[in-house]
Amino acid sequence: MTIDFDVDLDIDLDIDFDDTEVRRVRRYVREVVAGLGLRGDSSFVETQPRAGAYVALDGRLPDFPDHDVALLWNEWNGWSAAVEDRMGELVEVERMNGDPHPSPAAVVSWVKGLLHGVSPAVRSRPRWSPRPAPRVPECPGRSDQVYRGSAALRG
Repeated sequence: MTIDFDVDLDIDLDIDFDDTEVRRVRRYVREVVAGLGLRGDSSFVETQPRAGAYVALDGRLPDFPDHDVALLWNEWNGWSAAVEDRMGELVEVERMNGDPHPSPAAVVSWVKGLLHGVSPAVRSRPRWSPRPAPRVPECPGRSDQVYRGSAALRG
């Protein structure tokens, strides 16, 4: 048995794969990473559905010494610093105000200020931030237990 499909496929094989924007975003993030003295092996750039980046930072924020810190960027909101909560989720704790595409040097200066506890003029604090997990009531032989059942966010 032969099935005859009479289908006229009109596919445009000259699809435009212009990656100019992708290269521009990667170059921008790479300049920030290099300015921070990082290699970039703990970072990534995405371009769909909108341009964004994640950069793991060396060091800790003074307000959150027990949390890993990362730098986040997207083309609409710009740069922010986030820490990992007890559940492994990133929680934004600082945002760089102004242009969502500041110069790499401005981003580097802002991040260095955050890591050293300096409060630059372009710094703003969200309404909430992670806090250390509360202590579990003491039990004989288990006084060092920490409650880890929630992300322990303060409002």
